[in-house]
Amino acid sequence: MKTKILFPVYGLIVLIFIGCAVGRKIPYEKMKVNLSYSGSQSIALAVYDQREMVADGSRKPDFVGYCRSGVGIAYPIGTESGKTFAEIIQETISRAFSNTGYSVKLVQTSYRDSFDEIKSKLIATSADRLIMIKLNKCYSDFYNATIFHYNVDLTVYDKKGSSLITKNFMKDDNIGGGTWGQGKYKEYSPVYLEKEIESWLNNPEISAKLK
Repeated sequence: MKTKILFPVYGLIVLIFIGCAVGRKIPYEKMKVNLSYSGSQSIALAVYDQREMVADGSRKPDFVGYCRSGVGIAYPIGTESGKTFAEIIQETISRAFSNTGYSVKLVQTSYRDSFDEIKSKLIATSADRLIMIKLNKCYSDFYNATIFHYNVDLTVYDKKGSSLITKNFMKDDNIGGGTWGQGKYKEYSPVYLEKEIESWLNNPEISAKLK
């Protein structure tokens, strides 16, 4: 009798521990951002990943957050495609500008690059406007609810590299919840981030330097 009682309990404990151990990918590649303005200039775009856990090597560049088991153990989540998170954000923003008439040049970056190296790459494109988005923090943490943390610096330069504007955007938002392991964080997180990226790009002070 004891065996029959203990087995289901043991099995439940195991499920709680491994609930987030499988399927830890989020389809950020599907994000779509809409701009409230248009233009015909050329833009060079760099997204620079300087999140602490990536910069110190404890997480891979495709890291997008954590999914916690029923007892709170944090399992890292990656992008569905395996692309770096910075690359996916860059491609999302590039599509938004391309869809509204801009010519976009992408500057490839690594978290190992220095700020000056990336800025030099942007200037070398000879684009009319240069945009650098520095990810200081950007990830979700899913447990009983999904908390999304971000802190980004968005800088617009002229073609010679003189700064026209830098704005910092940061939030720590509770964006929803779901069940352990395969909860709706996979739906909530991309929808949330695409709307936040829209708010960065459509910020009146930012858009005024890009029109």
